[in-house]
Amino acid sequence: MLAFLTRMLLKYIVYGHGLLKSEFYHAFKHGPSNDIFNTPDKVEHSKKRKRLANIFSAQSVFAFEPRVREHIRQLCAQWDLRCRESACGVSGDNWSANDGKAVIDLCAQISYLAFDIIGDLALGSCFGLIQAQKDSSLSIESVNAFGDPQRGTIEIPVVKTIVRGGVSMMGIGVFPAWTHRFLQYFPWNLVGLFDSLNFFKLATTSVHGRIKRGPKEVIQDGKRSIDIMEKLLEVEEDGRPLPTHELTAEAIVLLIAGSDTISSTLGCLFYHLATNPRVQRELQIELDQHIPFQTSSEPHGKEGLDIRLHDTVVRYDDVKALPYLEACIKEALRLQSPTATGLPRVVPPGNGVIVSGEPFKPGSIISVPLYTIHHSSVWGSDAADFRPEQWLDDKCGLLSKYFQPFSLGPRTWIGRNFAYMNLMLSAATLARRYKIEALHTTKPMTYEGFLRSTISCEVMIKRRKV
Repeated sequence: MLAFLTRMLLKYIVYGHGLLKSEFYHAFKHGPSNDIFNTPDKVEHSKKRKRLANIFSAQSVFAFEPRVREHIRQLCAQWDLRCRESACGVSGDNWSANDGKAVIDLCAQISYLAFDIIGDLALGSCFGLIQAQKDSSLSIESVNAFGDPQRGTIEIPVVKTIVRGGVSMMGIGVFPAWTHRFLQYFPWNLVGLFDSLNFFKLATTSVHGRIKRGPKEVIQDGKRSIDIMEKLLEVEEDGRPLPTHELTAEAIVLLIAGSDTISSTLGCLFYHLATNPRVQRELQIELDQHIPFQTSSEPHGKEGLDIRLHDTVVRYDDVKALPYLEACIKEALRLQSPTATGLPRVVPPGNGVIVSGEPFKPGSIISVPLYTIHHSSVWGSDAADFRPEQWLDDKCGLLSKYFQPFSLGPRTWIGRNFAYMNLMLSAATLARRYKIEALHTTKPMTYEGFLRSTISCEVMIKRRKV
């Protein structure tokens, strides 16, 4: 496979001149149905994309906001408890007190948030990672007639399974499709395989349960929240509802793509805010100016986890147009590049193509690594630095054409509107409520499979005094 490193060729390779998805994507197929990501057929992809387009339109994603805000509130309750205990010098199971501040694994906490949000919306029930404060969700053996889960005893490491699966699939996908089934049984893939099988059973059973029990009523400010599954259940094909295996396939790909993109981007953002206090202060100044922090006595129960949603989690309408917040999120997306690898395309039968002056015969596989584009010289000699200000100056329009975190064209990630809403709500709420500081050991650990995942990064947090 040959990789090209320019934005113009990204446009050419990904959706120009009839180039097709390669056999690489076959490795990402789970179950009997293709999903919107792995289908190689353009007609099938167009049909699947049309199903989801309305669900993820800029207007439709507002309906998901109440659910997103509730999970952010739950994370804030956990962080508030740690800040309160650490101020008294008390450490806990997954935090330690340091000079009155709580030392936490930022990336783990953000992953709990992202996976609970997407699990709730895509599967109809969250994994409970925020409440459990660990990467573990009990298996579901079955659901009863009312859709209630009958939990098993197997603990599934949801976050680790997705990360490890991406690494395995990346290694398997480069081989011919007929070998994929056998390669997954190689010794170094077995642990990931068994975890993946348990995870997909959990996801499939969750979808069955969600269908049986119907939608969950979540009402905030007089608005009823819906989930993605409710919208998928409204889709009909030839006058009939989508079969369960189709619903499951789309739910799983949305879960994997959405959760990892959001958790890795937020992990990258807060690492850079912790190591760049000036940027953190600038962001907090903007947030304080537009969303005044009303000091209130927040009630809490015996465990200190019962805090009010009011004045804790921002509203999307209040933050969606804040320029410095948007600049910080864009810069995190640029530096992190959720899909860091190229998106392989194969030259179809015929006369071949010419790319960058070079001829390629049918069957050639070519790609454009997004991470490389986002770190190329067009961003300057300091392309590896976190510089949100570059999104606010006169050159912003020129740089935007090189900024493609969700790819582009018909194959661009369909959930980007939801991702931006989620990123803005989470980033604004946490940056406004907490001061985040780096330790001398603070450094993110990153795994790169198909997705580029930040999996560990220790920082110190404390409640802000405004």
